Amino acid sequence: MFLAAALAFAASFLAFRDLRFALLASALPIVLVVVLRSTLALRRRRRNRTLDGLRAMTPAAFERVVGAWFARDGWLVEHRGRSGDDGIDVLAFHGGELIALQCKRYAEGTAVTPAQLRELYGAAVAAGATRALLVTTGRVSRAALRWAEDLPLAPPRLEVLEAPEVVDLAAGRLRVEPRSPGRRLTA
Repeated sequence: MFLAAALAFAASFLAFRDLRFALLASALPIVLVVVLRSTLALRRRRRNRTLDGLRAMTPAAFERVVGAWFARDGWLVEHRGRSGDDGIDVLAFHGGELIALQCKRYAEGTAVTPAQLRELYGAAVAAGATRALLVTTGRVSRAALRWAEDLPLAPPRLEVLEAPEVVDLAAGRLRVEPRSPGRRLTA
């Protein structure tokens, strides 16, 4: 009886060995696809934390990524960027605060102009925002900064994040938090 059971087990093992091999062979492409997708996603995440990677994006993709950074930091995000967005690409809500964001994916030497800051500021006022934030992979012109310095301290406050701060924001080293007295951004 023991011999019959051992022979039956051996026969079933040999039959299932082929089945196991077939299952393993069919699962291998799935495993390879998962590993490849994970590797590509990791590379994309790393690239999206560099200025070159951010500048290589489309403007719409850059707006989505900026919105994702705010969502990561606890903000409720509404994407508005499209043709005719009236100067606001993203609205971010948190604890009674509303930030109107304008995202400018610019090359290294390209500067934001005073007209672009005025458009954002006016749009923030019209939207009832408490803050207006321009996020750029470029820089802000001196004329634009001079214009912004003359703004009243009443809401909405106009703030600017240029290329170095954008990289810190992308990497999570800089967080945009709800307004606290005397602080704009936290590291």
